Amino acid sequence: MKVVPQVFYKNSNIEKVLVDGLSCVILKSVQQADLQNERYLASHALTLVLNGALQVEDPEGNLTIVNKNEILLLPKGLYMISDVIPKDESFEAIVFFFDEEITDEFLMNFEMTKSESTSDVLLIKYDHNLRLFVDALLTLYKGKHQHQFTKPKLLELLHLIALSDQGKAFISKLQSLKSRERKPIKKFMAENFDKPLDIEDYAYLTGRSISTFRRDFKSKIGISPKKWLIEKRLEKATLLLKEQSDSVTNIALRVGYENTSHFIKAFHKKHGISPKQFQINHRKNIMI
Repeated sequence: MKVVPQVFYKNSNIEKVLVDGLSCVILKSVQQADLQNERYLASHALTLVLNGALQVEDPEGNLTIVNKNEILLLPKGLYMISDVIPKDESFEAIVFFFDEEITDEFLMNFEMTKSESTSDVLLIKYDHNLRLFVDALLTLYKGKHQHQFTKPKLLELLHLIALSDQGKAFISKLQSLKSRERKPIKKFMAENFDKPLDIEDYAYLTGRSISTFRRDFKSKIGISPKKWLIEKRLEKATLLLKEQSDSVTNIALRVGYENTSHFIKAFHKKHGISPKQFQINHRKNIMI
């Protein structure tokens, strides 16, 4: 699983037009499909497809197809996302990531309304005003690295969408994200403990504040979420090291560790031996 937009910052083939923490504007152009299409969006995102199409599946199995010249609002969360690449062409998109600080500032201008939509995603028309905004943005900032303008330009984009035909639905959707439905902690964590996510991410995904998540977690499971995550990830890693000949780095990634050295340190602390030596010793024991 890849965590975005962070993974885009490390990709030299993706142009970073504006960047400020987890808020950014990036230009993506690919000619080959990425088979690792499980994504965690660490910020809300608006994706404008410029060529090709985008296929998005949420955790409930709801599928959305975004065609050329359509914009998709995709809230922070877990998704399966695939670029649909036309034959002999490339998939092209501009993605606007905006964190909750920007959302909160934007929503201060509007009264609370009741959301009637049951789906997290929202398709938005790429109208004349939005075309003018995108054209001007790319002309002014592409290749300039003037990242201090990230927040004001993203706020301008949100206000332009609020003025569009789908403005009410857009505002209502953003407001609804402030009071997400709570998910059962035990079930969700059992299904997702091996994702490379932090406690803050799990809290958001289960519809809780960090403090409420920690309290509910300890009440339901009996230990702190951090300690439980370490135990569950190392338990799965131990099984994989016994059963497979995969590299330590790949196994670390498969159990939720993006930093291999952190995985090795945690494994050694639990077993008194490195993951590689554990793997070698287990193979010797099988051969004997």
